[in-house]
Amino acid sequence: MKKLILLALLAFPVLAQQRTSAQLGEDLQKLRVLGSVLHVAAHPDDESTHMLTWFAQQQHWETNYFACTRGDGGQNLIGDEQGVPLGLIRTQELLAARRIDGANQYFSRAFDFGFSKSTDEALAFWNKQLILSDLVWVIRKTRPDIIFTRFPPDARAGHGHHSASAALAIEAYKAAADPKMFPEQLKKGVDVWQAKRLLWNTFRFPGSTGNSTISDSQFKVNIGDYLPFLGQSTGELAAFSRSQHKSQGFGFEVDRGRSTEYFATLGGEAPKEYLWDGVDASWNRVNPNIDTLIIPIIKGYNPAKPYESISALISLKKSIQALPKSPWTQKKINEINAWVVNAAGIYLGATTSQGIVAVGEKLPIKTEFIVRAPIRVENVKIAFAGIDSTIKGTVEPYKKYPFNRSITASAPITQPYWIQETKATGYFNVSDQQKIGQAKVDPAYTAKAIFHIQGEEFAIERPVQELIIDPVKGEILQPIAVTPKTVFSLSSNVVLLPKGSKVTKTTNLYITALAALKPGKIEVKSGATVLANIPLKDGMKAGEKQEWPISFTEASVPLGKLSSNIQLHISSGTDNWVDSLTLQTIEYPHIPTQRYFTPVNLSLLHIDFAKKGNRLGYIKGAGDKVPEALKQMGYEVDFLAEKDLTAANLQKYDVVLTGVRAYNTNDYWENGYPEIMKYIENGGNYVVQYNTASFLGPMKSSMSPYPLLVSRNRITKEEAKPEFLLPTHPLLNSPNKISENDFTDWIQERSIYTAETTDPHFEFPLGFSDPGESQNKGNIAVTKYGKGQFIYTGLVFFRELPAGVPGAYRLLANLLAKPH
Repeated sequence: MKKLILLALLAFPVLAQQRTSAQLGEDLQKLRVLGSVLHVAAHPDDESTHMLTWFAQQQHWETNYFACTRGDGGQNLIGDEQGVPLGLIRTQELLAARRIDGANQYFSRAFDFGFSKSTDEALAFWNKQLILSDLVWVIRKTRPDIIFTRFPPDARAGHGHHSASAALAIEAYKAAADPKMFPEQLKKGVDVWQAKRLLWNTFRFPGSTGNSTISDSQFKVNIGDYLPFLGQSTGELAAFSRSQHKSQGFGFEVDRGRSTEYFATLGGEAPKEYLWDGVDASWNRVNPNIDTLIIPIIKGYNPAKPYESISALISLKKSIQALPKSPWTQKKINEINAWVVNAAGIYLGATTSQGIVAVGEKLPIKTEFIVRAPIRVENVKIAFAGIDSTIKGTVEPYKKYPFNRSITASAPITQPYWIQETKATGYFNVSDQQKIGQAKVDPAYTAKAIFHIQGEEFAIERPVQELIIDPVKGEILQPIAVTPKTVFSLSSNVVLLPKGSKVTKTTNLYITALAALKPGKIEVKSGATVLANIPLKDGMKAGEKQEWPISFTEASVPLGKLSSNIQLHISSGTDNWVDSLTLQTIEYPHIPTQRYFTPVNLSLLHIDFAKKGNRLGYIKGAGDKVPEALKQMGYEVDFLAEKDLTAANLQKYDVVLTGVRAYNTNDYWENGYPEIMKYIENGGNYVVQYNTASFLGPMKSSMSPYPLLVSRNRITKEEAKPEFLLPTHPLLNSPNKISENDFTDWIQERSIYTAETTDPHFEFPLGFSDPGESQNKGNIAVTKYGKGQFIYTGLVFFRELPAGVPGAYRLLANLLAKPH
């Protein structure tokens, strides 16, 4: 099983290209099925993977999953990416899951803004009508016979996004059939559509008690059958699919037996015998004669020689083409085309040795075309970037036909389509209607092969990819990106200048030339202000990196927070241009490399700020950017490993701080706990940032000297008014006097996974309330222990510090100050 999972992790570019002969046999069965289903939920990892797998692999229905968001607001168990980059990771994890379970993936334009406690809040934040239009578009495009949600449209869903997804599905179920709803879509290639029924796939999540929405009165479906053509059950496939959500810690136990799924009817006639009652998912809905043509093809199929069925498939294709054109005829023609290409063993590769190429630079591309079956393929044309290559006559089976070309990169900068335009607060702006719902990032370049088999034209298209030969992993294919001529970054995007400190601080500017620069100069500007003049006496070679310090004195920066985007105004020879982007790269072994571009933002914080203590020990957790902020605050930061967690060693630190989810991700706490308690008892200050406590993220040790629970409670309103429950408490007064102003301009939320305890040792100096809820005081829990103190905080410093929120710096400094 481990080998199979490893294949899924490392061979992601290959999985979609070739089908085994057993799978091709099942694909012939799929040609007989004209049924479509759409599943609707809120986030990546919300989907009912078991049902998607059952529909796609066992029932052979066209199976689609619509996620309202890309999961941008979630937590990240594997790294420090947040927001849009986390959404990129979770998008790819979802696509990896779909490659395993066989479903298709769709998204809306909604941005995941973090946990929400109400349907109304989520829909208002997203712009309800916009996201409803996205779902209606996907329904009209995929024309599902059955729509089923993962959640109910009420508080039982457990998350405002969850319930909002169901509320949207209920409205979209009717709206998609109403020509008065979003009539502009009807001019873009879709038509109104009414699904037969809308269902809710009720749930009882593993490991959760008291969170069941199933009942014996609901419609039941037994799933989990063994699929001989794959050598696995649908439950096994579903577990492998589910386990692709690695950033959320969703590694799942394999279920090899049968299980029961439950459904409640939300719209349409309730099913009595099958989920598809009243739906004729056969060729009767188009032309019953086609099915009579498919049956003998299935009976005559030879798995040892799948190419022997190509003639029959081409004949079948012609019969379907002779019918009146409809969405189902086109879908089945596409399936036949893919089947023929796979049966013929046709391979088209397009690779380059470069992962990135700057606009205007040369990109060498090697294409390779091979027919790996004894069939006649003729008149092959290979096209990419406006360059055509032809193979005249008949292609010789098993012979490699390579073409080496070099192009000048002229494509737009490679950017995921949903972040090309400036994002609104609650949603991505996407102007192209045809992109709505699209899951994938568009490749920088593609290669296309057009060829003929028995007089019929076929075509395949593949992305141009970087070919890497790793001495351990072998051949690895990764996406490529077109870039600006230069990219740059700052060593710190937040510069803290305490009021009255008379300090001078420096952030280093790192410029990388992705294309050769001629002699000239670079002006570094923040708006109209020139931050630096950099001479390019000898120019810069492609790939060369240079570093320049940019200094700021306290006297030169106005009081408060000053944020701006930085630009490079470049004069290189006779050419002049402006570059304003940094290249961000996301690399994990289970997803393709993701590259995207963001503006370079600099925040100058000239604020009242003080701290106590200098040396800080940091215990890493799931990954965050807090350590960079700590260095701006003036701390000397040491990263602590298991061997460092002894009372004697910890005594040299004024404070020890854990990263987010440190107690969920590290395994050494049982040994470290008594030593940390000694450190506190001897006068140390131990501060723990948020952890989760659930069946998916269990706490691996006690962390507090007295009983303390981590709850699922949170304050989702980032503008929630602070309530100073203990106004004279040192944590609110020293070394910084904390006021309501310190909670201005927070992002996404106030706190998550707050503390709960009835132990009298603890104090709770700060409270918040979300609308309609009682006060939550577990945002900071503090207790003295011996000569020192322990603090647990659910406050989201990991979001606020990188965002340059002044009050977050001041409040964290108070938590880190040694106790009196």
